[in-house]
Amino acid sequence: MKISIANKINAYLNTFFWLFLTYLSAPYFYLRIYLRTLRRGSEQSRNAPLKILVIQIGKIGDLVSTTSVFREIKRKFPSSHLTVIILSKTEGIIKNNPRVDEIIFITDYIGISGKLRLLNKLRKEKYDWAINFLPDSFGDIISFWSFIPRRITTTYRYLGEIIKLLSVFNNYRLEYKRHTPLTKHYLSLLKFMGIKDPSEEKELFIGPGEEAKALDFLNERNLSADNLLIGIGVAAGVKLKEWALDKFAALADRLIKEKNAKIIFIGSADDRVLVEQVQKMMQNNSISACGLFGLSDVSALLKKLKLFISVDTGPLYMADAVGVPVVDIAGPANFNELYSLGKRSKIIQKKIYCVPCSHMFYAPRVCKEGHLRCLKEITTEDVFNAAITLIDENTNNL
Repeated sequence: MKISIANKINAYLNTFFWLFLTYLSAPYFYLRIYLRTLRRGSEQSRNAPLKILVIQIGKIGDLVSTTSVFREIKRKFPSSHLTVIILSKTEGIIKNNPRVDEIIFITDYIGISGKLRLLNKLRKEKYDWAINFLPDSFGDIISFWSFIPRRITTTYRYLGEIIKLLSVFNNYRLEYKRHTPLTKHYLSLLKFMGIKDPSEEKELFIGPGEEAKALDFLNERNLSADNLLIGIGVAAGVKLKEWALDKFAALADRLIKEKNAKIIFIGSADDRVLVEQVQKMMQNNSISACGLFGLSDVSALLKKLKLFISVDTGPLYMADAVGVPVVDIAGPANFNELYSLGKRSKIIQKKIYCVPCSHMFYAPRVCKEGHLRCLKEITTEDVFNAAITLIDENTNNL
């Protein structure tokens, strides 16, 4: 606990330090931005392509939702150079994306010296636009300090004063409103660039190597497209969102018994222990892919499935993006704010007085009411019936 509090204090002081320097240096930055705008205006009069910087340091679901933004930017500005700043662990989401010209990992620029190296790199590139999708201090600071003339950011009324004070250094600000699907909000930011009526369709691109790896995995286990392949994800980044393991075991057994399904548990190496616990509770055999696939590879495996059932976490949105029907065990999450799941989806959530308590940009770690009814009252029957409905609908549409 003491370490956690110390880390929070250090993070606050670090952010305050950058806030102080930003306000102190603002006149100089605005002068440099003005001079750069004049020079870039002259270059663009000679048909120089736009340079656009996207800052998306969110998790898997955030980046999956941003893929629609990449497409719409390239549709409006096909000759533009699009650079994306992300966390290195989410690279697999856009590794094969042809809309993205350059990827920068923020995790390669740690500490003050790292941030200064990143600033130097961005200043040399002379970007015309910066879009910061999350309401955080890093995106606001980096785009202003990089002398980028047109800066777009997300604001949110429930965040701290320091972030609010930094957001004023953006030309364009759009407040995220609760109960708004995040994909819709992301695309709304593009109106400042003159992009109208954008499509919410998300994109994941699968390379031939990833496709071959998924096929090899299935062939080695005597599985094919003729089987009813159902993926299950039991783990979430936030424990508050996780459904009971014995219920997952009962669900998997019933799908095997009644639908002759082949169950594949999807997850990272860190999820392996939870999956092994579920498998020990089961009466039938199942397959674990935990830790066997990287983020770019798992998209290819997900695409082979007939259905994916999961608590509310990243791979669920990846499955939806590649066109697989999904069942989302939403629990405490605000489903109106989810990452715009497609039509072939079912959201399982109980109507309880305290639901939802988990919102975009605010996710509690524990149940404040102490009962966790939002997950405990979801039965195996609830999820099984939703799964069967999607399976039948998918079969009838073939």
